[in-house]
Order: sequence, then structure tokens, then C-alpha cells
Amino acid sequence: MAKRLGLGKGLNALIPQGLDEEKTTLVDVDIDQIDPNPEQPRHRFDEQLLDELAASIKHNGVIQPIIITRVANRYQLIAGERRWRAAQRAGFTRIPAVVREIPVGERLTVALLENIQRQELNPIEEAMAYRNLLDQKDFTQETLAQNLGKSRASISNTIRLLKLPPSIQDMIEDTRLTFGHAKCLITMNHDEEAVIWAEKVVKEGWSVRELEKRLHQAKDAQPKIKPKKKDVFIKRAERMLSRCIGATVSIKGDEEKGKVVIPYSSQDELQRIYDWLTQQEEMED
Repeated sequence: MAKRLGLGKGLNALIPQGLDEEKTTLVDVDIDQIDPNPEQPRHRFDEQLLDELAASIKHNGVIQPIIITRVANRYQLIAGERRWRAAQRAGFTRIPAVVREIPVGERLTVALLENIQRQELNPIEEAMAYRNLLDQKDFTQETLAQNLGKSRASISNTIRLLKLPPSIQDMIEDTRLTFGHAKCLITMNHDEEAVIWAEKVVKEGWSVRELEKRLHQAKDAQPKIKPKKKDVFIKRAERMLSRCIGATVSIKGDEEKGKVVIPYSSQDELQRIYDWLTQQEEMED
């Protein structure tokens, strides 16, 4: 019986040392019998790079086999879509492939691992793949990080990119903005402001450090809003209440509207405040 694919082991989990014929088959497959993976995390393929790879394949052949799995009477791509596309451009009708039995629920994970190891995903594609894994499988960010060999902070920061406006996400996918630029822009409170800064980065060719400096300068240039001084009556009321209750009392608001805050740091202190308040009510009765 074939072992279940271990997550977090990369391509070595798919093609272990010493191929087991019962688990893995290396064959030449008709290109037309292969369908792309609908869960492929990579969405964009550079046309020029595909042409260059096609030229290389035409001259040298497909050196590294693609990875596929059987689906009914056809095959589905798991890893190597660039090679598959380029081989078609080169006029090949067959392509070397490793046929591997991979459960449906693990195909996205394997495709993601392969692309991450090759660093072929842009940050937005990677973020979308992470989110799909979290939505479709019983993963937390912590367990996903462990399985992919990354830190939890890395997973979290990447997923946060999906909160950026669509126009900025497009700039990241087109490599006009880097992940570092995106981390600066995501801290902004308003989407419109973030888009304006993103467009400046693209137009002026700013580095991440230059963007950070400009943002810092813009923040320093903003007028400082001095906190409003408390009314003399409010300050006097705070002192009197604090003295009576035996705890620091603060009043938020003004003479017309607000709230009285009485903090406590222990159960005994809460009981003492409660006793004092209820005692006042009993005295009034």
C-alpha cells in the first residue's frame, strides 16, 4: 500500500531516492492528454520567458520531467506547467513525466511547494495560494507555516497583501512593486492614499528605503494635534471622587456627556469600590 504524501517535504516527497515503481512511474506522455491543474497557484506566465524556455527545450529537450497524476482517462498537471507550455511551443507532442498518485486534497499543497521552491510565484499568487489552503484544508497559519517550512509571520504578512486595493495588487503581480513596497503601503489607513503612493513609487522608481523615508517625512510634516485640556471642573471632580473612593478615577468627556472610569487591580479592590457605591445608595434610601 502506497504511503500518504508527507506535507512539507517538497519534491523529495514526490520523487524519493530510488523510485518505487509501485508508487511512481516515469513515462513519456502525449501532451494533449495532460490538463492544467485548476488549483495551480501560479496564474501569470511571462511570454518572453516562455519563448526562451521553448527555444531551450527545442535544442536540449525537456531535461527535468513534469509531475502529473491520473484523473480518469487523462492526466492532470501537479508541477511543471511552464515546461509543459514551453514544450508545446517547441512543437513537442510528448513530454517526460513522473506519474504520481496524489490525493485530491493534497494537490494544491504539492503545486504550492513546487512553485515556492522554485521561487516562481509572485507575492499575490503566493498569498492567494495560502488563503486557499487555509480555506480548503484543516490548516491554521501555524500548521501551514510548519508544513511549508516558513515562519508564521511570513505566512501572515503575505496573506495581508490581499487587503491592498486591486490596483496595487496588479502592480505587485506585474513586478512594478516589490513585497517590501507592499509592506509599507499596507500600513496606510486609506486605500486612496496607498494608491497615490504606489503610483509615485512606480513613476519615480523609488526603492523600499526611499519609500520609507518619504512616508516618514510626510508623517513628520503633518500638523501635530495637541490633546484638548480637561475642564477645571472635570479635573476637580476627578480629584474629589478619587479621594472618596480611594482609587484613581478618570472622567472621559465634558460637562454635558462622557463616562466615569474607575479601574481596579484585584478582587478586594473591586469589592471595596462596590461596597462604597452601594453604601451611597443605601444612605440615599
